[in-house]
Amino acid sequence: MRTTGLVIALEHGEEGFIELNQLEGFPVFLHVVRNLWEVAEEVVLAVAKDSQEAFVKAVSEYGFEDCNVLGLNCKDDLFSIIKESLENVDGEIVVTAPANAPLIPVDILALLTELCEKRDAVLVRDVKGGVDWLLAAYNRRSFMDVAENSGSASLEEVVDGLRRVMYIAHSSLKDLDPMLFTNIRVTRASDVLIVEKILRRVGRRL
Repeated sequence: MRTTGLVIALEHGEEGFIELNQLEGFPVFLHVVRNLWEVAEEVVLAVAKDSQEAFVKAVSEYGFEDCNVLGLNCKDDLFSIIKESLENVDGEIVVTAPANAPLIPVDILALLTELCEKRDAVLVRDVKGGVDWLLAAYNRRSFMDVAENSGSASLEEVVDGLRRVMYIAHSSLKDLDPMLFTNIRVTRASDVLIVEKILRRVGRRL
């Protein structure tokens, strides 16, 4: 099944678009884009329309022109963001990831993709049992059918309307990603230094 990787870059940081900050020679968001290329035939970067130019420039400058930068009209709630994004991609399966999570292992993204081949959605639980809505996989047609025909106004309502939904428990995530790199988010410039220290400590390069 054709897969689209959807990177969501909508001011995750406390200091504006922290995803544009450099981490090991590339903007933070491009590490997420690069990882999604490992599992997807198409990668789309969803950004607010008023910041589209800055991300297009970065994508071009670092040689990632194949990544389509989608300028969104809706940016106030996650349901509208994902719905508008899914309306503009081609994949039968859409794997979503936040642009400020450069350490998400490719194995986790590949698992979401594989599990969603026979499901309508695959969602990841956080340590408190909630859902990490930014890291998920959806059957695009199933999602859009429910979103457009049921009057849903939130991701929770859409998921409630899907028949085949799988949740990955936090304990299972930890089995797959013992260092919990998946949960690391860059929300301010100083976090980049912390991520670099973590990578040096574990002997890993991006």
